[in-house]
Amino acid sequence: MKRIYTILLITLVSSVGYGQNCSFNGVWNGSNCDCDPGWTGPDCSTLNILPAEPNSGYHPSNTDSWGASVLKDDSGVYHMWVSVVENHCDIEYWARNSKVIHATSSTPEGPYTYQAEAFPVMAHAIDVKRGPGNNWIAFLTAGVDSDGNLAYSDYGAPCICDPSTQQPTGNCNHGASTEPTVICTASSPYGPWSDPIVILEPDTLLDGIDANFSAVVHNDSSLVGLWRTYPSGSQVHWVTASNYLDPSTYIWQEQETSLFPEPYDGFTPEGLEDMYVYYDEVRDVYHAILHDMVALGGASYYDGLGHAYSTDGINWTYAGEAASSNVNFTDGTTTYSARARPHFLIEDGQITHLISAEQFDDNDWSYTLIEPIETNLVSGKDNKPTQEKNIKVYPNPSKGKVSVISPDLIKKITVYTLSGEKIKSIDIQNSSDAVFEINSKGFYFVEIKSENTYNYEKVIIK
Repeated sequence: MKRIYTILLITLVSSVGYGQNCSFNGVWNGSNCDCDPGWTGPDCSTLNILPAEPNSGYHPSNTDSWGASVLKDDSGVYHMWVSVVENHCDIEYWARNSKVIHATSSTPEGPYTYQAEAFPVMAHAIDVKRGPGNNWIAFLTAGVDSDGNLAYSDYGAPCICDPSTQQPTGNCNHGASTEPTVICTASSPYGPWSDPIVILEPDTLLDGIDANFSAVVHNDSSLVGLWRTYPSGSQVHWVTASNYLDPSTYIWQEQETSLFPEPYDGFTPEGLEDMYVYYDEVRDVYHAILHDMVALGGASYYDGLGHAYSTDGINWTYAGEAASSNVNFTDGTTTYSARARPHFLIEDGQITHLISAEQFDDNDWSYTLIEPIETNLVSGKDNKPTQEKNIKVYPNPSKGKVSVISPDLIKKITVYTLSGEKIKSIDIQNSSDAVFEINSKGFYFVEIKSENTYNYEKVIIK
C-alpha cells in the first residue's frame, strides 16, 4: 500500500531540493542538509534516538523474544507481531522453536498484552504491512507441510528446554533455517490469516538461507522488497512483483549478485541482514534499515543499524551507519543492542519509534525493545523567533483545503513552495482557527504567525 510520509518542517530555506546529498531524509539548501525530524548528521543518515523506557517493548517471562513488527490500526490500537522462542529455549534454537504471537497496547512503547498465537511454530522474521483494500499483509519465514499448511520446520517438533539453562532436555538437532518465505493476509489485525502463499524456497538456491524478506505493497498490488542469501556473509538482493499474491510475477535479482559493493557485498563476514523496507511517496523513494554485521579494521564482530535508499527499488545506495549498538534508557543506564530485526513504527507518515531485538535483559533473556525517535524539531526562517506549539494542520495530505487550529491567536498564514517562492499570504484577524486553499498538487511549507512567534508545517496537496 502506498503510504505518504509527511514531515514537520525543520527550517524554511530560500533554495531547497531533494537528493542523495541528504539520503532522501532531508532537503539540500545549497550548502548543507536540513534533515527531516528523526534524522541527523551531515547527510541525514543517522537516527536521532531518544532514551527508552527500561520496560518498553516486549519482555515475556522466561522466554526469548526476537524482534517485532508494530502498526497502529484505525482506532488507535497498537498491534505487535513478535517472534518468541517456544518452550523456554535459547534464541539459538529459533529455527526450530520460533513462533509469532500477536499483542496489543494503547501506547506505542507498551506494555503490550498477549492476544493470541498468530503463526505457530515454526514462524519467524515477520514483517507486517498494510496493502490494497486496507488488508494486513504478513511476510514471514515459516514451515509449510506438503498440504500447504503452516507446520513445524524441517528439523521437526520444537525442542523442550530447561528454563534454568535454556538448553534442551534431550536431543535437539538445529541449525540454519531453510524454511520458505510466505505471505499471509487478513482483513483484520486480529485475523484470521489466510493460508500461506510460498514465494521463495531458499533450499533451491546455491546459498539459500532464511530470506529476511521485507517489502512494500502498493495500491496496484505491485511489490518492491529486499531478501538475502548467504555465500560467506549475508548478501542482500532486490525483488519486485506486479502482483504480490502471484508468485509467478516475482522477479528476483540473480543470486550471488550483490546489491551493495564491497565490503557490504556478502563476501565480507558477516554482511547485512534483517532488512526493513518502507516507502516515501512524496519523494518517490524506497528506504531500508538493516542489521549491519560487517566487521571492519580487524574487529572480530560488529553490530549496528544501517540505512539504504533507492529511487527505483532495484539500484540501492548504502548510506552507512544509522545507529550504533549503544542504547540509552531514561533511568540513566545503558546497554548493548544487537540491532537485529529492526523495524520502524510510522504514524501519520512520521517515523516515531525504532523496534529491534536486544541481546539480554537482567536475567539473560533476549527481548524486543522499542526506542522513541525525536520528532519535535522546529527552527525558524530568517532568524524569526519560533516556539513549538500544539498546532493542528489537517487534513494532511489534503486535496486542496487546509484547516489550522492553534492554541494562540493566528495573525497571518504564508504558503511557500519548496524553492522558497511565496505563493499565498492570508491575514487572519486574531483567530484561533483558519481555513485556506492551495490549488496545485505538490509539497508546500506553511508559516503560521502568532503574536510573537512563527511555527512551520510541511503540507502535501494531492
